[in-house]
Amino acid sequence: MRIKFLGTGDAFCSGGRYQTCFLVELNDYNFLIDCGATSLLALRSAGVDFNHIDAIVLSHFHGDHYGGIPFLLLQANFVSSRSSPLKIFGPPGVADRVGDLMETLYPRVRVDQLSFAVDFDEYGDTGIRLGPLQVESFPVIHVPESLPHAVRITADNKVLAFSGDTGWSDHLLDVSRSADLFICECNFYDTLAASHLSYQTIKGAMNNFKCKRLILNHLGPEMLQNLDKIELECSHDGLVLEV
Repeated sequence: MRIKFLGTGDAFCSGGRYQTCFLVELNDYNFLIDCGATSLLALRSAGVDFNHIDAIVLSHFHGDHYGGIPFLLLQANFVSSRSSPLKIFGPPGVADRVGDLMETLYPRVRVDQLSFAVDFDEYGDTGIRLGPLQVESFPVIHVPESLPHAVRITADNKVLAFSGDTGWSDHLLDVSRSADLFICECNFYDTLAASHLSYQTIKGAMNNFKCKRLILNHLGPEMLQNLDKIELECSHDGLVLEV
């Protein structure tokens, strides 16, 4: 399992970073985790062909996490002539959310009238199979209307966990348990907020995490200004990891 960090920034692209978007490559299956508004540019900058992406897994409905989908669909339909189906997996109502966003940004361009099929599936109480992936979802603490979730993805005997955007919750320990890699949001350095995590909170809980590797993501200005003080591993745009 290879993870390419295409976007590791916050909603404001702090530090010139792209918004959240990870490309995960397996032997015969490729998928994105989140797709912020800057994701098409991030994909192009990294030389990634969107036609080779089989699925998108969404953590929640904020623009810096799913706002890039219409641009990817538009490019695939009108530029690269995609024909293979695309799966989009997310919180309840994902088909309507993506359809409404497409209609808002590009009226008369309908998701169900593209040159390729877009198949939607929703998180439920139990995990779901997505191609070779087993995907589990966990509600987290963020803006409720965005339907925030953490995800835990198992493939090829590897486990990749992602916190999504969230404040502290003991659920994060369950999400990350025994994961080969846990990507954890860390918007702040020491500011305490209900809907985002701080470095000091994560550092204080490190003895309770049982993942094999933890990397911080979604870095805001506070984090970027204090990178010289950070003892935990941080992501950056262009980082490639294999687990």
